[in-house]
Amino acid sequence: MAAIHAEANFSELLQKPKDTVARMQGAVRKGIRLHRRGEEDLYLTTASKIEEAAQTVDSMTRMFVALIKNGPDAMHMLTQAVPEAFPWVRFLPQEARREFVAEFLETARAASDLGAVAPLASFIAAWKSTAEVYVDPDLAAQLRQRTEDDLGPVEFTD
Repeated sequence: MAAIHAEANFSELLQKPKDTVARMQGAVRKGIRLHRRGEEDLYLTTASKIEEAAQTVDSMTRMFVALIKNGPDAMHMLTQAVPEAFPWVRFLPQEARREFVAEFLETARAASDLGAVAPLASFIAAWKSTAEVYVDPDLAAQLRQRTEDDLGPVEFTD
């Protein structure tokens, strides 16, 4: 049985490019994870696989946007179903869940138009942080305290 995706060291790609690409082609997902020493791993795949993934995200986004335009029942059902995909959403108040779903779809549509997933990943990380505040009363109290200082830009973390 072929692996979902192959794995290799980056140096293997440099030393034996044809063999490494052949391993990628033999994997189910037609991709290979390239491990780099001291650096983030890379993922190599074919252009057609990336285009298929982008087209799938775009199609799903358009379907969900069309679904919620059908009426409040669809939005209600989607809001009730979203904790299956994002379990941490259960910690958000009901109104915040609806806000998350609406903004998620808007962000997904905008990101799809750009052909980039990074805005959606940042969006999800920000809402996940919001859910963490709802489950931690001490953190919520700290965040509600007034401060006279400018604390500078906020960086997102995973």
